[in-house]
Amino acid sequence: MLPTRILPRPISLCSPLLQTLRSITTYPETRPARIRPKQVLEQEGLGDVMIPGQYLRFFKPKKIRSRPTEAGPSTGNIDQIYTQSARPLAANEFDSTPTIAQERMADRIHRAIITMYSAESLPSLITTNSLIIQSVKVSRNQRKCHVYYDPISTVKSERGNVHRALQKHANLLNLLARSYAQLRRPMSIKFVPDRQTKELEDIFNKLSAELEP
Repeated sequence: MLPTRILPRPISLCSPLLQTLRSITTYPETRPARIRPKQVLEQEGLGDVMIPGQYLRFFKPKKIRSRPTEAGPSTGNIDQIYTQSARPLAANEFDSTPTIAQERMADRIHRAIITMYSAESLPSLITTNSLIIQSVKVSRNQRKCHVYYDPISTVKSERGNVHRALQKHANLLNLLARSYAQLRRPMSIKFVPDRQTKELEDIFNKLSAELEP
């Protein structure tokens, strides 16, 4: 009969022998040396010690930042300070310089209005027989359009009739202009009396009369 071979018993992870081996093989933890700031070294008389370049950033003195004093009332209720309302952004949207997209849309609507007058049978007071289209301006978001017109007649009563007729047929003109322009987005097209062009013409006429010999 062959002798039986006895295998070594495996060491458990929690056995005291394994813990002893771990304590022998592990090295003690080393903490980095504490670097003293420059003020402390100067107080201790070590200000003339040469410091390696890679450690100079640890000895830079800290700058004391002072907050700037703000002008105005420092105390008080916020309702008492902000009493003025904000200026509306769309106040002068038609007076600013138009972009390329605005100019293209304005030309498109102007051509559509000319085609509308030539193709549709409209009341005489709202056609080109009674008024002149001076210019067309579109807002930046291309949701509003102003068609600036000026009545041909110089009589006050006839000019008033043109204004009232355009106000009466405003919805019809808006619908027809959008249809002929083939707009994909909704837009409000409104006929507005042009006062700036006439004032500028009067100023130019006065200047030309003064400059003539």
